[in-house]
Amino acid sequence: TKLNTVTFDFEEPLTVGTGSLSIEFVGELNDQMAGFYRSHYTSSNGEKRVMASTQFESLDARRCFPCWDEPAVKAIFTVTLVVPADRHAFSNMPETSLTLRPDGKKVIKFLPTPKMSTYLLAFCVGEFDFVQAMSAHGVQIRVYTPPGKASEGQFALDVACKTLDLYDDYFEIPYPLPKLDMVAIPEFAMGAMENWGLVTYREVDLLIHPEKASSGQKQRVCTVVTHELAHQWFGNLVTMRWWDDLWLNEGFASWMQTWAADRIFPDWEMWPQFTTDELGSALRLDGLRTSHPIQVPIKHAEEVEEVFDAISYCKGGCVVRMAHAIMGAEPFRAGLAAYMQRHKYSNTETYDLWTAWAEASGKPIGNIMASWTEQMGFPLLKVVSETWNESEVKLELRQDWFLADGSDTTSEDKTWAIALLVSTSTGTHDLGLMEGRTHTVTVPISGPDDYVKLNAGQHVPLRVRYTPELTRRLALAVRAKALPPADRAGVLLDAYALVKAGHLPAADLARLLDAFRGEDDAVTWEALEGVLGGLNKLLQTDAVLSPAWLKFGAGLIRSTAASVGWDMRSDDGHLTRLLRGTMIRLQALFGKEEPAVLEEARRRFAQLVESPDDARALPSDFRTPVFKIVASAGGEAELEQLLRLFGHWDNSNVEQKSVMLSIGALPTLALKRRVLDWTTSGAVKRQDFFYPMYSVSGSSLEGLDLMWTYLQENFDKIWGYISTASPSLMDAVIGACCGGFCSSQKADEIQAFFESHPLPLSRRTISQTLEAVRINATVLDHFRAPEFLPLIQC
Repeated sequence: TKLNTVTFDFEEPLTVGTGSLSIEFVGELNDQMAGFYRSHYTSSNGEKRVMASTQFESLDARRCFPCWDEPAVKAIFTVTLVVPADRHAFSNMPETSLTLRPDGKKVIKFLPTPKMSTYLLAFCVGEFDFVQAMSAHGVQIRVYTPPGKASEGQFALDVACKTLDLYDDYFEIPYPLPKLDMVAIPEFAMGAMENWGLVTYREVDLLIHPEKASSGQKQRVCTVVTHELAHQWFGNLVTMRWWDDLWLNEGFASWMQTWAADRIFPDWEMWPQFTTDELGSALRLDGLRTSHPIQVPIKHAEEVEEVFDAISYCKGGCVVRMAHAIMGAEPFRAGLAAYMQRHKYSNTETYDLWTAWAEASGKPIGNIMASWTEQMGFPLLKVVSETWNESEVKLELRQDWFLADGSDTTSEDKTWAIALLVSTSTGTHDLGLMEGRTHTVTVPISGPDDYVKLNAGQHVPLRVRYTPELTRRLALAVRAKALPPADRAGVLLDAYALVKAGHLPAADLARLLDAFRGEDDAVTWEALEGVLGGLNKLLQTDAVLSPAWLKFGAGLIRSTAASVGWDMRSDDGHLTRLLRGTMIRLQALFGKEEPAVLEEARRRFAQLVESPDDARALPSDFRTPVFKIVASAGGEAELEQLLRLFGHWDNSNVEQKSVMLSIGALPTLALKRRVLDWTTSGAVKRQDFFYPMYSVSGSSLEGLDLMWTYLQENFDKIWGYISTASPSLMDAVIGACCGGFCSSQKADEIQAFFESHPLPLSRRTISQTLEAVRINATVLDHFRAPEFLPLIQC
């Protein structure tokens, strides 16, 4: 069973040639959200019922039926389902016949699928409502929802219709199936799954309440839909030969999701958000020694579960974006179209894509991209020296491997092909490629006081270290908003990472943060939120720095928080609503003890408790931070109120999530432990039970210690609950229970525990968590430098 294989012995040797193998087998509809499994939903009359659906990627088609369960072994599948007559059932292809049987069941036969990999086969059985439309190019699209929620599928349906047509034109290959179904599954381990023609989703990633949904929820649903539909080409039509090229699926879908969302909603500023979301996630993980290359060797299929991470998705998407910048839009698109046409219904490796792009662009794409996909990590681009005159500045550059722990890597034999995109007040300049250790560039400027921003537009996944003079000029450009939002965010995030690694004095970061007073851009504030919150976690153990930092943060957010306020306005745009949510989240961190903030949060919370289905007083854009503010100043009564809201919203996973992400903020350890007992009691769905854990561990130092203790005391129970489910669930538990520490002693304790409680499929997550904790243990000293405290006290 360890090999997941079955051997058939025949009485006589088989003759050479084509044959037919017929196998009878039985299986179980398990409750582990893998293979062919069961989950629960509430019918239109309030009755609890069971439905069945599939999740086969990566290795779980074999849980459902015997098969050659590898991506390169493609086949044509013909599905027949025998189901209760009062249930809906569907698969990848449309049904061809339906026959009623005397025993109250029906037999549904479906058209043969295209030639495809086993992990893309799917079927669902249950009760659903749906909305449907025909795309402009003639594909019938349906969104299946839980009973009574058809209207909540309309937003995703609209996005899907536009997206499918966009991809038809972009790839120059029409969507090849006659229909596309998208189904909300009540219990689902992932965000979504791109099964060809039958895409399955978590409810929160597909359903949008037309009146209650937040801007963040709409954006999330949009990008998940555009991501999964990109897979209908990248992954389904053309599939990686083996799991070591998983990034060909996920990296491209991550880039395409942003491209399509930006086309559908141009006012959402999706590409600037890409630089704080995907790029930020990629650089955080890839700065660790325990990271891995984009093209990661997979010796055993089970290892692939460890690389569904920010490297395959986010760094993969970033290097695709970089390739787009290097080649230009049309050669990039033409190369993709040629790649699709050449390899449709078959399997590829990374070099197949490089070949298509090289032919379309006339550039040595394979040589350029190899340094980014075949070796782990990314460069620190340093400005070694500068020479200024009236019309230009000459920069001496050097690249070295960046590591988050600040290790000296100057002797390491690692370099990258870096696209040198540089901006000044005159615009962006393409200065070619830097392929060696050192390089000299001359940048045209408007005058001797101009600024110079390397990695303009944040197109390349790297960090930049400037000279003190360049840093001073950039801070002035940030204060004046002369830099676009993505570059303002990039300057800040680079500086934060460099201070943590010991490459930049903490005082420089404090001065730079001061330049953001009065900032009004939502994307830039997303970066600021990450830095302010990250430093709050690091400094909370220091009795002197922590209170000073809380006051500094409160002062930095004050004017923008007052400007956007708490009340929705008729002229609010998407980004304004996102910004309001960010500012109230920051007030939950830096202003929760201010009487006016607490009073406003309590007033809105009380109105919601009185009328839980009326979102006007407390919109979902900032419901979670308000719950946190109220809970942290509350007690037993607030716990009971939150639990009642959770129960009232039994049929809305979106609204329940706001409770799960905040309930751990309750002030006492006894209440926090009650929350943990509740989340492991079965009252919370298996797909969600780690959210309250994050809420407890993120609430305070005491909450983090409690969460770690609770995991050790209840490990057998927690592991038994999810041991045969997706490894991503245990990875989330590890992150919630161990990820926030800043102590080498605690790292040793965590390491010893998992050595005595081994989790082979979470090995990489444990290693990365330990490395991050050990790095955090050294970072605090950088902020204890004597220059830092006076600057945040000013």
